[in-house]
Amino acid sequence: MPLTALVTGATGFIGSHLVEALVEQNWRVTCLVRPKSRTGLLEKFPVNILRGSVEDGVFLAEAVKNQDYIFHLAARIRSARREVYDRANHLFTRNLAQTCLRENPDVKRFVYVSSIAAAGPTSSVEIQDETRTPAPTSEYGRTKLKGEEAITEIWDRMDATIIRPPNVYGPRQQETELLIKLIKKRFVPLLKHDRKTTSLIFINDLIKGMLQASQSPSANRQIYYLTDERGYSWKEAILTIKKHVLGTSLYVPLYENIIFSAAWLTDVLKSMHLVKSYFGRRAWRAMVQTSWLFSSDKASRDFGFRAKYSLDEGIKETVAYYKRFAI
Repeated sequence: MPLTALVTGATGFIGSHLVEALVEQNWRVTCLVRPKSRTGLLEKFPVNILRGSVEDGVFLAEAVKNQDYIFHLAARIRSARREVYDRANHLFTRNLAQTCLRENPDVKRFVYVSSIAAAGPTSSVEIQDETRTPAPTSEYGRTKLKGEEAITEIWDRMDATIIRPPNVYGPRQQETELLIKLIKKRFVPLLKHDRKTTSLIFINDLIKGMLQASQSPSANRQIYYLTDERGYSWKEAILTIKKHVLGTSLYVPLYENIIFSAAWLTDVLKSMHLVKSYFGRRAWRAMVQTSWLFSSDKASRDFGFRAKYSLDEGIKETVAYYKRFAI
């Protein structure tokens, strides 16, 4: 009998890659989506798509029944009111977990995909591990941490694992795609600082680690960071994209004052409800002025996780993907 899995957030970047990987491994996959969600990509796969309100207890009860695994990725990331973040990231997680506990307490594993935002930024010199006390600084991070707490409160009664991905890149990731499009037009953001401020992971490595954790007895009732074990400056990441998009061709540099002006303009347009974007002054400051450096040593010890892709290899594969579609 093939394994069965319920995936929330399946229309998103990470969720769609997870669904694709599960289907390739012959799992029977059910995708829980909101009534108006666009499911064009999911419809290319042999999956069951359940549309309904995540606040409907009967709908959730039917969704979790007879599932071997629950992969909960659905979240609110874009800017929103505090209550919207709390409803999407905390209350939905609590309701789903409690429903699973009632209707399917013998589930093999409930995997909650949280975020490094739940842990909060690190110091500029130290790579942190899971023993550090979380100190989120954003509403997104605070509500993702509350979602984690909803899982840890019941994981003495239900098998569960929490994954905190860092910045994830790869095909179908919106910010990566926008940056590639910009650089293809020969506009290259040039950042001043070489200081390593962020952990990264290529999407294929993240999915591999999530599946390893879901199958590992050692990962039950544990929290993990999954990274490629290197720290990067955003300058290095951008120049790596530039190398694979433009090679040594000429380009127009976009200096930091220009980028900050664009972030300010984006915030103005968002306040007028003319655009929807994660980018803005807050995201810009978090990217260039704050450190997010984490270790995946614990995942390596517990279930042998090791990232396959370097930044160069991951960017090369991502750019090749977009070149096939001639963006």
